[in-house]
Amino acid sequence: MHSALLRRLACSLLPVVTCALPAASPISAATQYGTVGYLEIDDIIDRFSDRYLARAIEQAQAGNIDTLLVRIDTDGGEVHHARSMFKRILDLEAEGIRTVAFIDFRAISAGALIAYAHEEVYISETASIGDIGVVFQTPEGQIEYAPEKFETVVRTLLAQAAEQRGWNRGMLLKMTAHKQSLYRVTLPGGPVEYVIEDDLPEFLTRHPDVDRDDPQQVIVYRGPDRLLTLTGLEAVRFGMASDNMADLDAMYERLGVSADEVVDLSPRGTERAAWALSRFAPALAGLAVLFLLFELKTPGVGLWAGLAALLGAGFLLAQYSLDLMENFELLLIVIGIGLVAAEMFTMAGGGLLAALGAAVGLTGLVLAFLPNELEFDFGDPIFVDALRDAALSGATSVGIVAAGVVLAARYLPRSLALHRRIAVREEVTATSAGGIEARTAVLQGQRGEAIEALHPSGMVRIGAESIRARAEHGAYIAPGASVEVVSVEFGEVMVRPAADTVAAGPGAGR
Repeated sequence: MHSALLRRLACSLLPVVTCALPAASPISAATQYGTVGYLEIDDIIDRFSDRYLARAIEQAQAGNIDTLLVRIDTDGGEVHHARSMFKRILDLEAEGIRTVAFIDFRAISAGALIAYAHEEVYISETASIGDIGVVFQTPEGQIEYAPEKFETVVRTLLAQAAEQRGWNRGMLLKMTAHKQSLYRVTLPGGPVEYVIEDDLPEFLTRHPDVDRDDPQQVIVYRGPDRLLTLTGLEAVRFGMASDNMADLDAMYERLGVSADEVVDLSPRGTERAAWALSRFAPALAGLAVLFLLFELKTPGVGLWAGLAALLGAGFLLAQYSLDLMENFELLLIVIGIGLVAAEMFTMAGGGLLAALGAAVGLTGLVLAFLPNELEFDFGDPIFVDALRDAALSGATSVGIVAAGVVLAARYLPRSLALHRRIAVREEVTATSAGGIEARTAVLQGQRGEAIEALHPSGMVRIGAESIRARAEHGAYIAPGASVEVVSVEFGEVMVRPAADTVAAGPGAGR
């Protein structure tokens, strides 16, 4: 479902030499944290993560939460959604909500970007944080660094985190600036600074007593083509984390609350279900439409309708929860299916109704995979990528419907057991497509009786034999009506009302 140009954040590990910078001093007043809400970001950073964070923040604001404790455990994800989540967290300071991140395993790539938007970052000793390299996948499947304009966006976000949260600017920028060196500068008197290459000229201007050519004062700490990643111990030593914490219980103690006092804002069951179903959304949509067509084609006990409803509900849950679908898209899909069904029942449009229905339904389906917040701007690469993904997802759904129809026409008539489950109310003695078609000359022109209503498919009795039939031109034939075999197609007989029945008409004999 993801396009070849989907930007993702890299996930690699680099060894880091430690140095003796003091750890951030702990904040002692437990009461300053107030009411604590807990949420977790523990999977790929994507639309689901973004929507979940937005929901949790809204709930925190409505519930007068004073502090958000965010457990982060992720290897990264999509730049677009990571940027959105970064801003959501950074903006909470203006709302008067304190933000505290806890990393018990890894906050790599987009996870590190989001972590440094928090006011405080706590990390276990064995965890890791960093490596915010912006990469994309080429059409050939190769992973390459994204163009400079995309990396610049991430560098700007990290610079903002350094300004507002007080993290070291040079180290943050080296987590993403793979082309630049990170310099370790020892100032006269002993203080150590870490300065990214772009900032070095200005830094030296402000510190004329530093000799750039003196290796005792200025050295390359991390060269180009290397991104910075820190272990939990290193992050604290460098001042890139507030303190080391072993687990959530230690975090609760640090915040001065017990576990049962914390407001749980973790993902709901429906949110996790929507996230899981979203991975299969094109298949769910395609199969739901396919099974609905089966139900319209084959009268019976409603098995296909039930399956269509179940899969359709899963599709709607995923798309509505992820803010991909609105009522307008659903209306287009329903209208499209309705037009196709009308064509199947009446054959009145000569195929035009079906074509129009397919076009309307496909439009709604593609829009149901397109993020609602994006404007139709073909100059925006994010929109173009999203539209490409949506078109691919819609095409996948349509492909499933088309393949299902072809396979059903080819193999469904051969399955006696399946026939009995979906349609047969009486014993069927002739179910083989090949067997019936071999008897075309015998069956054609014979008369029989509709065992059940044909709308347009059902069962008829020809002599002593029950045979699957379809009404010509999609007409409706009432049960008990006399029918005449017109032809044999796809393992079933094509029938029409017998000539004498038509001639009699509704008012005959009055």
